[in-house]
Amino acid sequence: MPHDLTNKLIIITGASSGIGAATAVACARSGMDVVLAARRVDKLDAVAEQIRALGRRALAVACDVNRDEDVANLFKKAWDEFGRVDVVFANAGYGLFGTVMDTDLQAHRDIFETNYYGTLRTLRAAVPYLKKTDAAHPGAGGGLKHLLICSSVVSEVGIPMFGAYCATKAAQDSVAGAMRAELADEGIHVTSVHPVGTSTEFGKQAREHSADNAASKRESNTPKAFEQTPERVANKIVAALRRPRPEVWPSTLARYAAAFTTASPRLAAWVMRRHMRKINRG
Repeated sequence: MPHDLTNKLIIITGASSGIGAATAVACARSGMDVVLAARRVDKLDAVAEQIRALGRRALAVACDVNRDEDVANLFKKAWDEFGRVDVVFANAGYGLFGTVMDTDLQAHRDIFETNYYGTLRTLRAAVPYLKKTDAAHPGAGGGLKHLLICSSVVSEVGIPMFGAYCATKAAQDSVAGAMRAELADEGIHVTSVHPVGTSTEFGKQAREHSADNAASKRESNTPKAFEQTPERVANKIVAALRRPRPEVWPSTLARYAAAFTTASPRLAAWVMRRHMRKINRG
């Protein structure tokens, strides 16, 4: 039977825009209450208003996932306000343009600090609260106990000019797989989400983090066949909450493409070389 999401609580990091904000609204439409976390509180407040307009409760919390104290405060405030934590979506992160060689080591460290360690901080803080919720609400009305990690289609393949970003997405995917097995006997579901190109602030933020602004402008757009909206990703996430699954691939075409590159590394290498030459031509 599908899980009933009514009156359950989801915490979403990186919830001020894009996939995070769309997921918050989609979850509210499904009957969930939402805790929104990000650094930009003004944008969080706007998303919170959308959720309240749908008749659900919302709490906006300023949170930088790079800071242990911010993450601890996020979960404490959620528990104090709602008395439960059912689902946590570790979604905070950013992109970075530039070759592996031209991106300095500090930039590599910084993106791992947010995308990988920020995810890890969030998940490690979440698990005790998921268990606490399940104990406080036993029986059919217990907690969902579900962790979601926003990885990417590039967790499966290294894209030129995105090497550092791809590495963080692969790391997230690996952690999801390990935790899925480690927490299975405790009834905790772990799902990795693998979006492809979406119409979000990703490109703008990636350019802001890129030391080579000229290189960032040479980044080519996602092919039309692979493009998707944040709302499509959000709807797939809600479906996975109702019927848990190990991975969410909002684009079937992207999933098959990723599988093909894994099965044919020589062809994948040829495609990536051509892609890099196209980028260099501008």
